[in-house]
Amino acid sequence: MSENSSSETGLPGIPEQQCPVDTAMGVLSGRWKGSILWRLHERGSMRPGQLRREIPGVSEAVLLRQLAELVDDGLVVRTEHGTKPLHVSYEISDYGATAGPLVEQLCAWGRAHQARTCAPGER
Repeated sequence: MSENSSSETGLPGIPEQQCPVDTAMGVLSGRWKGSILWRLHERGSMRPGQLRREIPGVSEAVLLRQLAELVDDGLVVRTEHGTKPLHVSYEISDYGATAGPLVEQLCAWGRAHQARTCAPGER
């Protein structure tokens, strides 16, 4: 079997030793991608300024870079509205919506982990 194919997944270009969890985490890795996906999943279409206000600590440059990566990976759709100044919005793509149950499970697990590890006033 060649290095660029997999008997396990049958996907060309994916080495057979590549763990599917590592693949998923590679797409989702990034300090703010989880927050971005969760907000878009919960609220629908949002402008970058709205996202930035709702994600404390993220800089505009980092937010835009991570949005661009999510667009490149097909999880998010960027829409330019024909206005001046340019109005841009982002929303979950149909493919990105398939990650909705994963995002919900991560949210539930995160809340349970917070409850388990944080003092009452830190949640």
